[in-house]
Amino acid sequence: MRRVIENEVRLILGDGGVLLLVVFAMLIYTIIYSVAYGKEVVREVSIAVVDEDHSSMSRTLVDGLRSGPDTFVAYEPTSVEEAKELFYRGKVFGIVVIPRGFERTLLMGEQADVAVILDGSHLLIYKEVLTQTTADVLVEGTVIEASRLIASGVGGEDIMGVVQPVSLDKHILYNTPQGYGSFVMPSIVVVIIQQTLIIGLAMLGVRRRTKRDILQINSYCDAIKSVVAKILVYVVIYGINLTIVLGVVWTLFGFPYNGRTIDVAILMFIYMVSVTSLSLSLSHLFKHRESPLMLLLWSSVPILLLAGVSYPKEAFPEWLYLLGRLFPSSSAVNAFVDIGTAGVSLYDVRADLYTIAVLATIYLIIAIVTEARSANKNTLRS
Repeated sequence: MRRVIENEVRLILGDGGVLLLVVFAMLIYTIIYSVAYGKEVVREVSIAVVDEDHSSMSRTLVDGLRSGPDTFVAYEPTSVEEAKELFYRGKVFGIVVIPRGFERTLLMGEQADVAVILDGSHLLIYKEVLTQTTADVLVEGTVIEASRLIASGVGGEDIMGVVQPVSLDKHILYNTPQGYGSFVMPSIVVVIIQQTLIIGLAMLGVRRRTKRDILQINSYCDAIKSVVAKILVYVVIYGINLTIVLGVVWTLFGFPYNGRTIDVAILMFIYMVSVTSLSLSLSHLFKHRESPLMLLLWSSVPILLLAGVSYPKEAFPEWLYLLGRLFPSSSAVNAFVDIGTAGVSLYDVRADLYTIAVLATIYLIIAIVTEARSANKNTLRS
């Protein structure tokens, strides 16, 4: 096993591409994604407000949109067409139109309309502008309704019961900034581990066969020792990387981390055994060094989707959901998010943990068999 470990480390250090993927890619990808999502939420989105009413109530609404924090009134054009031109040129990301007769309609006790024009392709911007506009319109409506009730002689406590019949008391437990980065980064880290290992070990497998750099394996006992030694190498490498990511990178960018270290360590160890075994098994399928890059790079996004990150897994067809379970990352994403973000125990994620353990056992057996057979083939060729 010592000879296998020394040989594996030597191969990694002697191959620039594998060194970049296996040792540095996780840190590089994590830092890049953290910088991209570090702002967490979109603030002060530039919008244009077309005030066709020019009344005191419409100006109050405009002041609310201007004070944000989600929106910033960058332009107040005189017409909708002028506002659309600003929208198409990218000067603003939303248009709010206050129609003529807005104040008169409200004073008459009728419902007034406010038009909001947004681009649905920018989901985060779309959400922030719509949320801010809706909140300001509701506040405006509440003030007007309270004024009407006071004028009619209704008391203060009765006004609150009519204007605000349901009191909302909101407490954010885990993703306190409600940011996209805190939501997506745990899942990205898990998928990065899997994809970089599969690609890196596949490239390393091609190098072993082309350079005839394969240690002598005479029995399945030797194959077991070889596979276990290789797994230990990558568990140590990725364990160090994960420690830096969770202890340094996430602290710098303020991503929530509420899990117990021992729970995360056990989960990620079982996950690493599963992923490394899968990677060692797949490494025997490629004949050319470039093949794993071409085949596996495009699969990162589908695998991320199958984990239920960007699209809820409950909406998947049953066969597609089961297909996703064949990848260790699908179950590991759920468990890692629950432990690292929500702070639950291993017992609470036991179903995902059992799935990863079963995959680790299956892929470990396959890796041992393929290791023994590959060594025998190369011995016969030489």
